Amino acid sequence: MKLIELHIYGYGKLEDYVIKSMDRFEVFYGENEAGKSTIMSFIHSILFGFPARQSSEIRYEPKNNPKYGGKIKAFFPERGVAVIERVKGKAAGDVTVSLEDGTIGGEELLKDLLKRMDKGIFQAIFSFNVHGLQNIHALKGEDLGRYLFSAGTIGTDKLFNTESYLLKEMEQRFKPGGRRPLLNEKMKELKEVQASLKNAEQQNDQYSQWVKDKEELENNIARLEGEIGRLEQIGVKLREYKRNEKLVIEAAALERKIQELDQSFFPEDGLNRLEKLDEKLKQIHTRILTLKEKQQKGQADLEKNRPDFELIGMETEINARVENLPLYDQLNQEKRLLESKVEEISEEISLINDQLHADFDEESIQDINTSIFIKDEVEKLQQAQQRSSDKKLQLEEDFDEEKRALAELEEHADTVKGQLLDEVRRNQLMKELDLLENRERIRSEWQHVTDQIEGVKAREATEQTRNKKQQKNARKQSLLLGGIFLIVLIWGIANGTWLLAGVGVAGLIFLAVGLLKSADDTEGDHSADAVFLSKLIERERSLKEILNSQPGGNLFSIKSLLAKDEEAQLLHRERQVKIGQQQQRFEKVVQQFEVWEADNVSLSQKKGELLRQFGLEEIDGPIKLLDAFQLLEKQKQYFRDRKRTRENLKKVTLSLKDMEDSLKVLAERFLQNVNLPPVEAAGLLKRALREALEQQTEYRELEAKLAELGEELAALEKEELILSEEKAGLLAQADTEREDEFRLKAKNAELLKGWSARHEDIVHQLFASGISEEDREKILTGISLEEQIEGNSVKLEACKRDLTQQFDSIADVKHKMKIIEEGGIYSELLHKYRQLQHEFAEDAKEWGKFAVAGDMLSKTIGRYKEERMPRMLAKAESFLSILTDGVYGKIIPQPSGSGFLIEREDHALFEANELSQATAEQVYVSIRLALAAVHHDRYPFPIIIDDSFVNFDHKRTARVIQLLREMSNQNQILIFTCHRHLLDYFSGNEIVHMGETSKNTV
Repeated sequence: MKLIELHIYGYGKLEDYVIKSMDRFEVFYGENEAGKSTIMSFIHSILFGFPARQSSEIRYEPKNNPKYGGKIKAFFPERGVAVIERVKGKAAGDVTVSLEDGTIGGEELLKDLLKRMDKGIFQAIFSFNVHGLQNIHALKGEDLGRYLFSAGTIGTDKLFNTESYLLKEMEQRFKPGGRRPLLNEKMKELKEVQASLKNAEQQNDQYSQWVKDKEELENNIARLEGEIGRLEQIGVKLREYKRNEKLVIEAAALERKIQELDQSFFPEDGLNRLEKLDEKLKQIHTRILTLKEKQQKGQADLEKNRPDFELIGMETEINARVENLPLYDQLNQEKRLLESKVEEISEEISLINDQLHADFDEESIQDINTSIFIKDEVEKLQQAQQRSSDKKLQLEEDFDEEKRALAELEEHADTVKGQLLDEVRRNQLMKELDLLENRERIRSEWQHVTDQIEGVKAREATEQTRNKKQQKNARKQSLLLGGIFLIVLIWGIANGTWLLAGVGVAGLIFLAVGLLKSADDTEGDHSADAVFLSKLIERERSLKEILNSQPGGNLFSIKSLLAKDEEAQLLHRERQVKIGQQQQRFEKVVQQFEVWEADNVSLSQKKGELLRQFGLEEIDGPIKLLDAFQLLEKQKQYFRDRKRTRENLKKVTLSLKDMEDSLKVLAERFLQNVNLPPVEAAGLLKRALREALEQQTEYRELEAKLAELGEELAALEKEELILSEEKAGLLAQADTEREDEFRLKAKNAELLKGWSARHEDIVHQLFASGISEEDREKILTGISLEEQIEGNSVKLEACKRDLTQQFDSIADVKHKMKIIEEGGIYSELLHKYRQLQHEFAEDAKEWGKFAVAGDMLSKTIGRYKEERMPRMLAKAESFLSILTDGVYGKIIPQPSGSGFLIEREDHALFEANELSQATAEQVYVSIRLALAAVHHDRYPFPIIIDDSFVNFDHKRTARVIQLLREMSNQNQILIFTCHRHLLDYFSGNEIVHMGETSKNTV
């Protein structure tokens, strides 16, 4: 089933709201109150009916719109497209279903389309939300494993809640080893009354015999009632056998047919595959014949268009000669230019010889050394000469500057020296400053000692007050204790109890020692404080005498004079240092003059030596050595250029002759004319070559077409071989050699498939009726059901008659016992005992109902674990492996009861409560999705998810979205969310924004 379109007439706050072209993967996004829950409820209501007015579910009736309901367009694989419309009417609404073949129906047709699916089961399996994850956060211990088991069984926590409810009810009534439950208390009371009753029974032997008779009769009655119950159950079972007898016979007949029919393996959809292979082989055979005819015709055309391959083989040389024609003209022009250039270079050589006053030729110029080392030496020498000239000017400026600076510094030093204090005045001020600074320190210390004296006196006064209070309290306590010990002493002496007398004496001695020690401690504290106070007073007196003996003075003015003198001293020392530095600089300038003169003489000698190496003589006036070197380099270059130009001229002349000779050879070979001019011969050769190449192109096209035909023919022959092998393989899979045998097997396989499906449905119906395979065997092979029912009825009537007789006998015994019981204690005990027995039996029946229900639930769980759970767990394990990136991959049912063990990749096993919260959520999601997946074959419904992944991080979210995308290949997935960050995982055409009035997905 796939939802295609939703049209809401009026539902909640949504009115005339349309969602079209829904894909297999759809995301509904909107903020809170946008209508996501309304749309989910709308889908459930249209498919299964509006909620009842007394239901806890919201009906979403519109407030301002008389229309209530809407329609859904959906695709059903077996019936095609259907339009389901439900509007206000009876409690669940009036529904109309229209199929594309024209069929129109109501609730029954809708139930057929939904395969009789119930709303509760649909919501439990195919629709889940964040509440399931919230339950995981709330549960602890074994409850978490049982909750996951319940979710994997029926999709909700109903099984978990039912199991917990039954266990709670049973423990409230009875608990082994308990005291508070009702049955435990009554059992204890019943035992106590029974013991009392047995004591009373011993007083009457006859009464004891009647009690034995009564017990025997009661046992007979219980046995007969049990037999009657057993026979009634047998009767019910036999009637159930009778009701399903036809289905059992039909199942047996189908089993015989299935066994009689050939059950050997037949490939899936084998007949259809065989027909498709035959059709393909026929088409390929026709195509092969057509290609062979085209191949023969193409070969004949190829022979007609064979080109002159010898001429084509010379294509490169001919093209080279033709392309060299512009070069031929260029070489002629270049020859003339080279001849002119030789003349110009000769004139330049003569001009430079005149400038250098020399007569260099090609041999003599080569002897001149113009290497980069000589050039570097020349450049360095010229730069040194220039630096020497610049340095002389700089030294002259430095000499004047340093001399002037030295005079200024000496003048400033004399000025500062006149501002200094003399040594006697400075020493006197230093002594006065030291006395004034100590006075402030001594005054501060005197003030501190005075404060300490006041503090000690105040502390002594406080301590004396506190000690007086403590002594007063201690005396009161001592008098009280002394009185007590004195009384004990007198009492012990008066009564001769010397132990008490000893205690009294010891107590009095202890009190006396305590009082003496307390007085000594107080006196010691007072003496220590007095010594400390006397020391402080002595120190105060000495400090005060020092302060009175100090002379007066102005501390600030003395510090100011000394600071100014210190600054002047520092400034004078700085001037002296600068004068010394300036004298050193001045002397350094004088030394540099001497060094310069020596360097200048050395440079002049090096210049004369280089001129002699260049073969030049010094002339009058200054000559620049670098200019002469550059002229020599230029002259050398001119001689090299003239020689190279003459060589190039020779090469050009040879190239022209080679081009003319090669064109003559080609013209003689292909044009049979040796006297053609080079340009005309090249044109004719080019035209002949072009015609041959055009013919070669056509030839190659024909070859390519033939090759394509050959490749296509080979591919078709290969495909024909593969299809033939596939056909043979298909026949071999069915263990047949001919197609008629294969088709017969295909017919048998189709019959077998139909019979197996019908047999499976019958088995499911019989299982639902409680008829096992052993019961089916009894129905088929045992005595006829009518005879068994009749015989069981006869036995039941006989037991009922015996039971009536036993009731009459026990009534007589009870009457006889009653006569004795009316006498007193025994009757009261017996009455209480019977009453307690009755109450206990009733309460035990109540407990038994829950115990039976729990046992049935446990057996149902066990049957589910054995028959249906393995398939669901296989799916859940594959989903869990994807969600946890392979960390967890196994989900193992608990050996007993409900719950799971989860296996990690290192094969460690964990109970559900031992997993992290996020991993438990992943297990829950895996189980829920697997439950929907395993029901897809029978119930292919959409999966509706409401914000169930908001607690996952981005990696877990990406993996669960990828899993849902894979599941959307079989189930349509509808996700409702209010979290914007989740939209990053979906494309735009997969998202329905709830703020829009409608949506049309492309």
